[in-house]
Amino acid sequence: MRPEAAVVGAGPAGLLAAKRVAERGFSVQVFEEHSVVGEPSHCAGLISVEGLRRLGVEPRDSFIQGTVYGGRVYAPSGESLELRDRKSRAYVVDRRALDMHLAERAADAGAGLALSERVEALEFKGVRATLRLRGGSVEPTVVIDAEGPGARLLSQAGHDTGQRGLLNGFNVELAGVEVDQGMVELWFGNSLADGFFAWVIPTGDDSARCGLASRGDGLAGLKGFVRKRFGVEAPSEVRAGRVCTGGPVRRTVYGNVLLVGDAAGQVKPTTGGGVVLGGLCACVAGDVASEHLARGEDLSRYERLWRREYGHEFRLMLALRGLMNGLGDERLSRALQAFSEEGLQAKAQSLLETGDVDMQSGVIREALTDPDILAALIRSLGRVALGELLPLV
Repeated sequence: MRPEAAVVGAGPAGLLAAKRVAERGFSVQVFEEHSVVGEPSHCAGLISVEGLRRLGVEPRDSFIQGTVYGGRVYAPSGESLELRDRKSRAYVVDRRALDMHLAERAADAGAGLALSERVEALEFKGVRATLRLRGGSVEPTVVIDAEGPGARLLSQAGHDTGQRGLLNGFNVELAGVEVDQGMVELWFGNSLADGFFAWVIPTGDDSARCGLASRGDGLAGLKGFVRKRFGVEAPSEVRAGRVCTGGPVRRTVYGNVLLVGDAAGQVKPTTGGGVVLGGLCACVAGDVASEHLARGEDLSRYERLWRREYGHEFRLMLALRGLMNGLGDERLSRALQAFSEEGLQAKAQSLLETGDVDMQSGVIREALTDPDILAALIRSLGRVALGELLPLV
């Protein structure tokens, strides 16, 4: 077996890249170590309406569990800020069903899918890598590595991608709980979720997906949060995974290997969401791989293209994540209180209604160039805290 392109990992990024290459008429094989596409699922399952459109994926009842219009943000002090739009902003998705839909689209385009096929190693001969499987080797012209956080295969081959900001994330599905349909909840606090936040996402009339990510013992934190928020014990079935908050890795092209998605750190540092931006970068990788196969175009173009298109988005979101991580509970609570006490709720509401959930540089820039918002943030956080973020705006 010698496919022209091999994709490691059948998550959204890998499947979108595979479809892109297969549509151009080249042979593509996707290698997935698990026996079922989409399992195990450890994603919060919240994808923006605009993001799904950007990826060229039509929303379907098979994977859409609900629609989100806004949310409530809770400070460590208990202070909350509610923002609600008139139009739908995001979909609650069943990630297993979504991934299976993306796999069907890739297969329809001509991509092959090998399940329960773990890639044991990337073996480099010069700048060209082959895939070592349990049953032998595969020698594709291009490898698209979409294996997920940490890029195990490259690390084993002696390449340190420099990925930072990997947190422990946990999710549980709750039934028989009272939730506000169409509204997500974000709960902040270092004692609760050090370096990130906890979330509640409605999945039905009396059900929710609840989770958190943390630099500490996230599982214990999640169980305590579920008990405090809903007055029930967390179910025994807990989904665990890594959440990427450190931004893109230093380098995403290694000879004939292109890193995409979580393996490349193409994830929003602010929210840990990687389906949309990771998927868009994977589409760029698919196009560059196709052009390489068709005309011998340089694979290093992938690095330049995705960074030119999305690099500024990642830089601003990463700076905001750094700001939030350095605030501490007291200053974070003061900042949220300032929006209520200084009459900035309407401006925050306007930012929600006009802002882009995925390409967040616009809303960050608008917030930090608004005199009233900036003044409130300086009073509550201090100008020094905003020092790394302001020059990027």
